[in-house]
Amino acid sequence: MFEKLGKSRTFFIYDEDDYNYKILAYFTLALQVLKVPSCLSNRKLKNLDGFNAKFNGEKITEFPAILIGQIGKNDLYENTITGINIMQYCLNTVLDGQARVGGRIVLLECKNIPYLTVFYRQFGFTKLEKDYEKDELLQFIKILREDEIIEKQQE
Repeated sequence: MFEKLGKSRTFFIYDEDDYNYKILAYFTLALQVLKVPSCLSNRKLKNLDGFNAKFNGEKITEFPAILIGQIGKNDLYENTITGINIMQYCLNTVLDGQARVGGRIVLLECKNIPYLTVFYRQFGFTKLEKDYEKDELLQFIKILREDEIIEKQQE
């Protein structure tokens, strides 16, 4: 339904072997509004925005973001592709889209499970500083660096 409504796009990573396509993994990307607490410092808000912390004297608390909505691996081929490979495909696709429409914040949400937080941190994601409710998904963001954006645009 989200595909048909244009709310997200799901990408498949597949292996083409003897004219058979084996779906190894998938990920879903969407546009999202990242809402942050107004208690964040001006420096942190400016870092998120890339330019300013305020607009017309008001703190900026909403930022456009590219959401990594889902990431999954096909259990039938779990030893064929790693989570690292999937994230590399995913982030390359994010950068392809960013080169065409802009954006600088990548957002994902996950359960508070140590191996997940360690996994996402190795790709440059940091946990958004805010008060989380019990069982609320943690929000992780990655601000695309200028060199990542420029390199992708030159390819």
